[in-house]
Amino acid sequence: MQGTDAGICRCGTGRRVRTVDSMHKDTEESRRRPTERGVSARAGRDSRTLIGAGSLVIGPLLMATGDLLHPKEELDAAAQAVLVVDSAWRWYAAHLLLLIGILVLIPGIQALARLAAERRPALGHAAQVLMPIGMSAFAAIFASEMLVGRYAADGAGPAATAGVLRALQSGQVLGILAVPGIAFFAGVAAFVIPMSAAGPLRAPAIAMALGAALVLAEIVSAQVLLSQIGNVVIASATVAFARHLLRRDRE
Repeated sequence: MQGTDAGICRCGTGRRVRTVDSMHKDTEESRRRPTERGVSARAGRDSRTLIGAGSLVIGPLLMATGDLLHPKEELDAAAQAVLVVDSAWRWYAAHLLLLIGILVLIPGIQALARLAAERRPALGHAAQVLMPIGMSAFAAIFASEMLVGRYAADGAGPAATAGVLRALQSGQVLGILAVPGIAFFAGVAAFVIPMSAAGPLRAPAIAMALGAALVLAEIVSAQVLLSQIGNVVIASATVAFARHLLRRDRE
């Protein structure tokens, strides 16, 4: 009986030791989990910031380069076709850079919308929805313009190229794309309103509004110089926003 009692005592002691050890392990794991979650969340924020900042620098610079390469434009399709045929590969390359640039810019636009949402949630969320919708319409237009340039580069004459341009500029194509295209400018307005309050981001916000206004003026007037200036101004504004994102992330 004594041996049996001693075995029972030893077993009981062993269970208590194992229970204490497991409690210590659970406590250590519970302390470690919040730290691991914090490190993971921090890494996620860092990568999102880097992607957004890189997008805000690279995308607008590509678009500004493409627009500076862009040949002269005319409102009349026949006159425009002559210019396209004379500079077909330049026309194609300009719109290729514009297309790549606007696609690269999408993460940066989302980052800007989040900044606006911190100040005015409703306007920030509106910008987050409206600007990408407008950018998708512009991407479709750029791709269509690339097709015109490639068509002319393959040997199409001014008359045939003018026919393609007229189809592109028709109400059934450009008229439809103009509707979501307007959403971009509405989204820029929704972004600029909260960001233009007093503070270090006021100047780049106003610059972005000015650049968007110049791009809109070029669309109406076909004066390429306006969008060239506008895209350069927008690029300078987005670089300033990228620096702000990186600086804030380090704090």
